[in-house]
Amino acid sequence: MHKEANYIKIAGVIGDPINHTRSPLIHNYWIKKNNINCFYIPLNVKNTELEIKLNFIRELGFCGLNVTIPHKENIINLADEIMESAKVIGAANTIYFENGKTIADNTDTYGFYQSILKNFPKYNFKKEKVLIFGSGGAARAVTSVFLKEKAGEISIINRNREKAERVRDDLSSRIKTYDWSDYSKALCDTSTVVNTTSLGNLGSEKFSIDLKGVRENGIAIDLVYNPLKTSFMKKAEKENLKAINGIDMLIYQAKKGFQQWFKKTPTYTPELRKLIENSLKR
Repeated sequence: MHKEANYIKIAGVIGDPINHTRSPLIHNYWIKKNNINCFYIPLNVKNTELEIKLNFIRELGFCGLNVTIPHKENIINLADEIMESAKVIGAANTIYFENGKTIADNTDTYGFYQSILKNFPKYNFKKEKVLIFGSGGAARAVTSVFLKEKAGEISIINRNREKAERVRDDLSSRIKTYDWSDYSKALCDTSTVVNTTSLGNLGSEKFSIDLKGVRENGIAIDLVYNPLKTSFMKKAEKENLKAINGIDMLIYQAKKGFQQWFKKTPTYTPELRKLIENSLKR
């Protein structure tokens, strides 16, 4: 028998705190389904330890990592190669260790795009008038998808308008920006609204803006998924919008890393989604 048949691969997720992450649940489900000889483990890594622990993890022979808060921006500075999506977003959520190199990727764009196709198969990007709440790394990922797919109109609203303008300056002059207080004007005749902020997340303040003005049968996408029915979704449903949370994006963004690390294509299954839902607050 070839020696590599018994070789145990290791992957994991780093962050601080780390208890909230659903990555071990997702990846261990796929590891089991694909009969891979592997461990996927969560590792608490503080900001001050990032560089030394990243080197240590690589030396231990890990094939890759997922990256969560607060390391997504800082880890780019420690990578040998930065893939295009991570460059555009200015943050990485996935690391590949290949040929002695640390490669930084961002799979949120892929995850967001796939979640739209799954939930709204007839979605026509070119006809959409989009408003994005927030201007962090997740907002950049979402905005870059709408730019790539040539959405009709793209706007960003943020509590700090300067940050929204920075996204516009970095990504495209096509993007409109709004002050938080101008939400009524920003929402007028919008067809898709996306929440990329932490508002509504478990332990954070609720999303309190009414979504009046969005077109009838419009779409509302919340990247938050804990609790399952977020305050943003509740506001959307009051206006008869079709609302989804961030679970599908979470699953799809995990696929690319898994595929790269283990050379197996994982499958989205209702069983996996149910596993995640059952682990969350209802």
